[in-house]
Amino acid sequence: MRLPALVQPILLASVFCSATYAERPYRVFEKTNTVVLDVGGRGKFDSTQAKYPSILRVGESWWMWYNGRTDDRFTGSIGLATSKDGVRWEKQNNGTPVFKHGKPGTFDSTKVDHPTVLRFGGKFHMWYTAGDAASRYTIGYATSDDGKQWERQNGGRPVLGAGKKGQFDDQVVLHPAVARDQRGLLHLWYNGVGPQKSFRVGHATSRDGIHWTRSNQGQPVLNPSRVGSFDEGYVYNVFVMTEGDKFHMWYSAWAKNDRTTGPNHNGIVHAVSQDGDHWVKDPVPTLTNGPSGSIDEYACFACYLVRRDRRWWMYYSTAVGKGGRFYRVSLAKSRRGE
Repeated sequence: MRLPALVQPILLASVFCSATYAERPYRVFEKTNTVVLDVGGRGKFDSTQAKYPSILRVGESWWMWYNGRTDDRFTGSIGLATSKDGVRWEKQNNGTPVFKHGKPGTFDSTKVDHPTVLRFGGKFHMWYTAGDAASRYTIGYATSDDGKQWERQNGGRPVLGAGKKGQFDDQVVLHPAVARDQRGLLHLWYNGVGPQKSFRVGHATSRDGIHWTRSNQGQPVLNPSRVGSFDEGYVYNVFVMTEGDKFHMWYSAWAKNDRTTGPNHNGIVHAVSQDGDHWVKDPVPTLTNGPSGSIDEYACFACYLVRRDRRWWMYYSTAVGKGGRFYRVSLAKSRRGE
């Protein structure tokens, strides 16, 4: 049956609008295109990289723990910056780390990296990437009474090491993200590298933050796939938060075959899960790196979200220059009502 001419454009418009809406991410963010946390001066612990933000509301201020890399671009420690408005950040501890890499011979002798900080039970809790002189990466755990002075736990040993031989994470584990559910169970998502030679995301749970049980039979819970036109080469640097009875993840991805906005096209994608193991990705990325000349022309990745002013604020890591010479933190905000 042929529809009346007047009805056809109405139906076509309806289909078009539905398709357009379906191609939106879970939340739409707009970049501010400003650097909110910059690198330090030459010789500082964060002279080349100030990235990987982890943010909490403490009293009347916002606190950001972040990773710094010094002049050699290899040695890393963790700094703290605070802000009243979430835009202007002031580095604390006279611009020196609040958590330094370990002594020679220890599991974190060259870097403590990628902090994820929670506050519960009257303490601050931090899980972090630990690296030794041979770049063997594991995950460490430290606690603090004030968020500034940290003490390594588990006898100064890693709390999560490489997986069993043949597993996706049998070489290194790194880049932790931790969330605590309504029952008090701790969930850890992390990157693993194994036979596949690139990042995948695993999941583990714990009651005490020290002893972790891998989920999903030790298999990755997030693998690269195609997200719209974005062909993921690997997935890494996740942030996870709970919202109601669901887990929401924003993860970083490198698009292996897309060169539209730079030589290392990458971005941030949202996914949702009921159990932390099975994830449904958005149909399109949330953010991608910017064009040549922008503050995130080389990289747009490793985000952290906070809720404020009836909007979501996404702090994310950026890089500019050939090979990502300097890494900083920028800010994107959700549209009002998102």
